[in-house]
Amino acid sequence: MKYYNKSNLVKSLLGAAALYGATINCTLAAVQDAVAQIDDAFIVTEIEVNGLQRMELGTFYNMLPLQVGEKLDSSRVPIIIRTIFASNSFEDIRLFRDGGKLYIDLKERPTISEISIEGNSDIKTEQILDAMQKSGFAKGEIFDPSAIKNIKMGMEEQYFSHGKYSIKIEDKVISQSRNRVHIKFIVNEGEPAKIQKISIVGNSVFDDEELLSQFELSTGGFLSMFSSEDQYSREKLSGDLETLRSYYLDRGYLKYNNASTQVSISPDRKGIYLTINVDEGAKFNVDDIIFSGDLILTKEQLKNIMPLSKGDTYSAAAISFAEEQIKRSLGFYGYAFAKVVTVPDVNEEENKVNLTLFIDPGKKVYVNRINFSGNESTNDEVLRREIRLMEGGALSTEAVDRSKVRLQRLSYLEEVEAETPKVEDKADRVDINYKVKERSAGTIQGGIGYSESWGTSLNANVSHSNFLGSGKRVQFGINKNKFSESYRADYWDPYFTLDGISAGIGLEYVTTDYNEFNYSSGILDTAQLSFNLGYPVNEVTRLNFGVGYQDSKLKASRYTPAEQVIDFFADNDQDIRIDPTFDFNLLRFNTGWTRNTLNRGIFPDRGTSQTLSANFTIPGSDLEFYKLDYSINHYMPIAPGWTFLSKFRASWGNGYGDTQSLPFLENFSAGGSGTMRGFESNTIGPHAIDRISSSTRGPVATDLGQASLGLPLPSENDVISISRRTAGGNARVLGTLELIFPVPFAEDSNSLRTSLFVDVGNLWDTQFDVNKYRGLTLSDNHLTEVPDYSEPGAYRISAGFSLQWLSPMGPLTISLSKPIRKEIKDETESFSFNVGRTF
Repeated sequence: MKYYNKSNLVKSLLGAAALYGATINCTLAAVQDAVAQIDDAFIVTEIEVNGLQRMELGTFYNMLPLQVGEKLDSSRVPIIIRTIFASNSFEDIRLFRDGGKLYIDLKERPTISEISIEGNSDIKTEQILDAMQKSGFAKGEIFDPSAIKNIKMGMEEQYFSHGKYSIKIEDKVISQSRNRVHIKFIVNEGEPAKIQKISIVGNSVFDDEELLSQFELSTGGFLSMFSSEDQYSREKLSGDLETLRSYYLDRGYLKYNNASTQVSISPDRKGIYLTINVDEGAKFNVDDIIFSGDLILTKEQLKNIMPLSKGDTYSAAAISFAEEQIKRSLGFYGYAFAKVVTVPDVNEEENKVNLTLFIDPGKKVYVNRINFSGNESTNDEVLRREIRLMEGGALSTEAVDRSKVRLQRLSYLEEVEAETPKVEDKADRVDINYKVKERSAGTIQGGIGYSESWGTSLNANVSHSNFLGSGKRVQFGINKNKFSESYRADYWDPYFTLDGISAGIGLEYVTTDYNEFNYSSGILDTAQLSFNLGYPVNEVTRLNFGVGYQDSKLKASRYTPAEQVIDFFADNDQDIRIDPTFDFNLLRFNTGWTRNTLNRGIFPDRGTSQTLSANFTIPGSDLEFYKLDYSINHYMPIAPGWTFLSKFRASWGNGYGDTQSLPFLENFSAGGSGTMRGFESNTIGPHAIDRISSSTRGPVATDLGQASLGLPLPSENDVISISRRTAGGNARVLGTLELIFPVPFAEDSNSLRTSLFVDVGNLWDTQFDVNKYRGLTLSDNHLTEVPDYSEPGAYRISAGFSLQWLSPMGPLTISLSKPIRKEIKDETESFSFNVGRTF
């Protein structure tokens, strides 16, 4: 058996290795020993290949530039070597000859079985592995040792862009069985370089302080440890330079230019110095505005859209706004792919600019098909009735967005995405694809729950807000807690008619122990049947109407009734001490106005919802009264994931006709998670007043002789006790300021929300007469006189943290709060936990 060996062959082999990144496990001398001399060409009668493991033999033969029967001489050997190495699958190749038989011995490169990264925190492992995969270095790929250096350089470059210039990366190649390797990278990120100074050179119009206040990067301050604003980042610097450019362009400096930027690193790699050279240029004013092209809109409409006019300071932001609004307006008329380009004609001598807006509306676009995906439970027609476009009709981008918002408001949809792809071969047709993600709309519950306000509760409920995928709500429930027992059945159809009139019916029986409810003593049994209709005025406004019949029985205590309860019985010509049971029937009518521009039905983050309602009994009912209520919730996004929420609610009620005041059973309440967090449920506002008659002590002389019991004293000797139970009030004002922020580790969740809040509010009784109790003795040592519960200025304030989660068990709310301002007798709670109640 002979070996090939030629000096020019050795050079060719080494050249091939360098060209294709191959690794040869031998020195130059070893190669010279391994490759045999060839004096004469020979005909290859047979080829035997050894060492293949992963590559199929047929694949190798197809790649080999030599076949049996061909002549092999020294000039073809380098070509064979280079071709085999070019596959990047082998790290060693040896050729042998025995007569006319050619032996090819191969050593395959190992495959990567695993890539692990340790010590990284600034850059996620997934990001690094994804970048490696894009460069062909990934699990399951053939291992090329020469790629390690490039991988480490790429990782270092990423860390440099994050201001980590002390980064050190160590690599380890761990051999494993079956010709596999485990690649491990050990990262020592080091401390980030801090920005020591940011200098702006060339500015004269705006000082450094004003310009640097626009930057995300800074030299740091007290909060830098949380914001990392003093840590250099190439992306942040690019963003700040663009912000600086926009700042000048929006203020008329049309020729502004970022001349150059220098980033210097201190010798110890711990400090960074930024120098930004600017060329401000002159300030330009608008001389004329011209609209050109196929306008579609009238010039008057275009002028109303354009925020600039002749003589105004040039503003790039105003121009961008005008372009977007023009495209949006054209989209409303079906020109969904309109283009608007503004060309400035600059007069540098007079520092003026003429603006020409070229408008190309393109072809009018029509809707081909409206498609839905992701609606596994919801019927297609339920979603389609929320859409404000028709197949075959003109496309309106505004209607596409409006339809998306309407879908998002459905409580059984969690997410909605909309796309308008063009139809192939039809330039004027688009499909509208709505991709929805459903959330659980039905619950079957039977179990035990607990909350601070409601105590232990037993419940058995079957409810579905999207019954059989129809969008209708059906509910049957039995609930029992420490103060109430209820049985309820509801049905509601949001599209009772095709034009969007909703209708519903409800049947309910409730027994309420007001004493357990922190309310004036008494047990109320109520059976009620109600019918409701809703009428859509427009896309965001509805009118609601309802009528109901209520049959109730109040069982008050004849021994310790509160004054408010005694007055209620007296107003209805009944002495509670003789008959503590009061039966009454009510025929109720309610109407309401609702305006809703929220972007979602659950957990919205922008828009406003307003409700004005009136609830009153029809004349001739046993009790005649009315109640008015207005509420508004406004969500204002301030940053991605951050929203500012402001709430306001005002309520008022009173009696009319034969009923002198609002019955205490209908009074408003305050306190608890629904109104004032930080206060125990229903403990704010007027409290129940217990009046205790006094009597003489010991035996007294009478006309019949000596009596052993005392005699009642006149009413002016009564003792007054202020109960912890509330009596409610007929007037209420509540307000909330709330900052909603992303949940750590769940920023994109649509079922979890956290917030910081401040609640302010008060509840009072406009008809309370404090003079009725003047001069009477108080049993409470903390009070010198009965509080005036008709005073609206006794407001409360609380603040805290709230977490809300749409859990599989139902809505869950946890609040940690602290009262800042309270009144005597207010009951506080720092922690509240509720499951199964809406929020």
